[in-house]
This record gives sequence, structure tokens and C-alpha cells, in this order.
Amino acid sequence: MPTLPPPDKMAAVVSGVTETMLGLTFHPDPEDAPWSHLVWRAAVLPIPGAFPLTVGLSSDKPGCETLGSKMFQVTPAEVSDDMLSDSLCELVNMTAGLLKSHLKLEQALGLPKVMPENQLPISPPQRDSNRVVLRADRLGLVLWVFEGLVV
Repeated sequence: MPTLPPPDKMAAVVSGVTETMLGLTFHPDPEDAPWSHLVWRAAVLPIPGAFPLTVGLSSDKPGCETLGSKMFQVTPAEVSDDMLSDSLCELVNMTAGLLKSHLKLEQALGLPKVMPENQLPISPPQRDSNRVVLRADRLGLVLWVFEGLVV
């Protein structure tokens, strides 16, 4: 049975793509800091199969606007509501694809679901569960991967 990569390895894998494309670097969240304030908008992708996973990304409004601006190469003022959601979903898809490749999973990836604004997108699993939580430098973005389907 595969296991999730350690947080530092996962951060390096994700940042290898996001640094080049978006100028964003992710780091492990060693303090397990609360992120309930970073739920203005979120996208979540459950990945059922032999090794079920849940991948998600949430942010506050400025973080969503910055991500959308970088992804669509427009000013933050030009980022539409659809662009905000699409940029979250795209980063979740990229992360899921990287995980699928890294873990050599033979599981289909679906489409991320954009969650209602200002609500915790999921109930985080217990601290002792297998999970990876990453945060973007200087930006209110939290990216997480949990073993199991938690949505």
C-alpha cells in the first residue's frame, strides 16, 4: 500500500510546478496552525480507489485573487468570480496529478468541487492521521492531502 510522501517532499514536488508557473512556493505547516480563517473559498477533490485520498485548497479572498491573477496573467482587479474558482480547481488538479504520478496510482481523477464560501470545506482528520498540510509563502493558501475520503 502506498503512503503519502513526507511533507517536505510533497512541498518540493508541488513547488517544482508552482514556482515555475505561478511564482508560488509551498512549505510544510509544521505548527499545524489553524486555517479556519482561510476558507473564503475552497476546492476539494476526493479520489476514490484502492488508496483513497482527498486533495483540497482553500484561501482567503486576497489569496484567491492573487492566485487567479497569477494563473490567468491579469491584474487582481480583472479576476472574475469564475477565474477565482477555476484557479483553485486547477491547482487542486495539478496536485492530484502529481500525487497520482508520484505514488503510481491507478485511480481516476474526477473534478474538484468548489465549496460554499466562508465554511470549512471539510472536517480535518485527527492529528495522528496520515495527512500533509502545506502553506504558500506570503499568501493565504492552504493545500492539503488526507488519506481517505473526508468530504
